[in-house]
Amino acid sequence: MVWIIDNLVTMVEHFTTAATTDPLSAIGILFGALFVTAAAGAFGALAVGGLISPLVPDSATIQQRR
Repeated sequence: MVWIIDNLVTMVEHFTTAATTDPLSAIGILFGALFVTAAAGAFGALAVGGLISPLVPDSATIQQRR
């Protein structure tokens, strides 16, 4: 467990060093974090939808004609 915390601290130090070296590097790190967050969010939404889908009755999603 201590190694995980040590590795996280080292990772933050490396990312901080890379981001403060050059403005272009900071923009690259920012966009990378944005893409990873968007991908994880999309996967999470699809996973939640897949887990909830069997719980919703079919009649709730079918539109009836009048």
